[in-house]
Amino acid sequence: MYHRIVRSKVYKTFGYLNQHDYEAVTATFDPQLIHSFAGSSALGGMRHSRSTAQLWYQRLFRLFPDIRFSVKNVVISGLPWDTRVAVQFRVDLSEPDETAFYNEVAQFLQIKWGRITQMYLYEDTDKLAGLLGRMTSHGIEEAAATPIVD
Repeated sequence: MYHRIVRSKVYKTFGYLNQHDYEAVTATFDPQLIHSFAGSSALGGMRHSRSTAQLWYQRLFRLFPDIRFSVKNVVISGLPWDTRVAVQFRVDLSEPDETAFYNEVAQFLQIKWGRITQMYLYEDTDKLAGLLGRMTSHGIEEAAATPIVD
């Protein structure tokens, strides 16, 4: 029963992401969280606070205003005081020239008493770097920005 509730919350959270409602997402973050995105791109790096994670989501949605998330698989283990969740999802968006782009992402979460304490995101960073490079060549300066970290 508990895992069913967690699964439902995972899908609900991705629904918020598809609405670009990052505040509803970050409201579930523990104030002392670890939020990590692989690589050294404008989206890479590690954040250690809810407020810095909010800046990261703001950048994500500025860079990719039409980004859509599709959950493929969710695996859950543990109990309320130490829950582990693995999510495989796909991101779809349009490049500046309207070309369709997608990438597959693996996300690993630790949840304690309903609060996300750790989030690690891994995707094909070469594919993302290529996209960000093309965006930079189209004049989107933030695509080449330094990572948001604290």
